[in-house]
Amino acid sequence: MELWVAFAFGAAVGAFVGVVIGRYRATAAARSVAAASGAAARTPVPAPVQHVVLDEGSANVLNALNNRLAAIGALADLLHGSPLDPERARALMMLHGEVRRAAEITQHFLELAQHPIGAAEPSDASIVLNGVLADREGTLKELGVKLVRSIPHDMPMVACPMAQLTEMLMKLLDFSLRRLRDSQPPRELRIGVTEAGPSLVISLWDSGAPLSVEAEQRLVTPFRFTQSAGGGEIEFALARALAQSSGGTLRLRPRGGGGAEVVITLTKSVLAPLARATPATPSLPKLRILVVDDDAVNRQAMRLLLEREGHEVVAVENGLEAIERLGPASDRFDAVVTDLQMPRLGGRALYEQLQEQRPQLAERFVFVTGDRARDETRRFLDECGQPSVMKPYDFTDLIAAIGKVAAKTD
Repeated sequence: MELWVAFAFGAAVGAFVGVVIGRYRATAAARSVAAASGAAARTPVPAPVQHVVLDEGSANVLNALNNRLAAIGALADLLHGSPLDPERARALMMLHGEVRRAAEITQHFLELAQHPIGAAEPSDASIVLNGVLADREGTLKELGVKLVRSIPHDMPMVACPMAQLTEMLMKLLDFSLRRLRDSQPPRELRIGVTEAGPSLVISLWDSGAPLSVEAEQRLVTPFRFTQSAGGGEIEFALARALAQSSGGTLRLRPRGGGGAEVVITLTKSVLAPLARATPATPSLPKLRILVVDDDAVNRQAMRLLLEREGHEVVAVENGLEAIERLGPASDRFDAVVTDLQMPRLGGRALYEQLQEQRPQLAERFVFVTGDRARDETRRFLDECGQPSVMKPYDFTDLIAAIGKVAAKTD
């Protein structure tokens, strides 16, 4: 019973903190709008990442929340596949979903705060849009949606990175599919791409229920209200931030006779597309891994997950204990996975000490932290060059980071 309470508590706290930190989103949106207003009149060039500045207390709250969500998520991963009666299995799945949703709130908040202004890497909107539709083909068929698309193949490139454009369109498509799922057949989705001077316009119209004034307010002011009006607020807000960050706009155009239309306007690119290689996730042999985390539940859960993958794991609660376990150079660890904020000796101090004394071992560090909201933390992670994974982490991301450092040899 205690486990279910922990899951529910984690989800409730996540939603609450999401409401509290929502006020910071306004600063990010204002910066994005200011940058977007002049983007069409100049040649797009990459700009440095701009961040919302959180005060010390808010950064601490976000870090503490991410630690709890990481622990709960890891415990849920461990329980998946365990023999449970049907009622408890259903409860576990529902609570797991709520915890993931709470985790998404913190992640979306940071994305809204951290997204780069004026990114100009070009991509093909037609290819991306058709790929997104192919990815959701199963859902479209399941709902019996009539898809009407008008997507020319010879459209110009837009000044928006492919990953960013894919994420934006995926969130907007999911927004429309959620509305269609809640509506009665027949269901229809119309998607069109047209040129408008220096811009490309993408529109998505769905035949869902007409949007009320209250629903529109919730979409344009996410986190302001405690209860959702059908969902989609976070997706819509993040998609709009993604559009604005590359000099575009996103607006909602309600239809009086029913349905709703989302219209995205993106600046045409003047650059040639850039090739990008996607690294493959490594297949790891058995490794010896040192886990350093002062949070007992996080430490134990990570140890169990890694041991389930066949690795030998030593887990300690701070940097001083890590120094003792690392011992002489002959006591080999393939990877050191460490939190940053810990008493006695934190992850950064541990790394810097080993960087001076045993630099080859320092190159095996992977940082796992919930503290990326703090400018000091972001600068350190950017400058040290070691892989980092944000709490609450996806286990596959953690494995990929470990594989990257384990490939290095002394």
